[in-house]
Amino acid sequence: MRLLFFSLAICLFIISCNKEDTCVNPPITNNLYCIDTTLIDSTAMCIALWEPVCGCNDVTYSNSCVATITGGVTSYVEGECCE
Repeated sequence: MRLLFFSLAICLFIISCNKEDTCVNPPITNNLYCIDTTLIDSTAMCIALWEPVCGCNDVTYSNSCVATITGGVTSYVEGECCE
């Protein structure tokens, strides 16, 4: 009986982790203004926090700070980008 419940729990966990259900499309923006290189700062530091954002360049960043400081992304939405 324990094995049945354990197996059911594992299956539900795997199903709940399906990336396709939670991905987002990048914001619609003019590609000329998607990346602003003046925002990139190699000396700045971001905290190690997993709050993914999908940049206008269709790249998933770990959080908005990383998107802006390391990627120069000018527009993003919360969540992981769809592949």
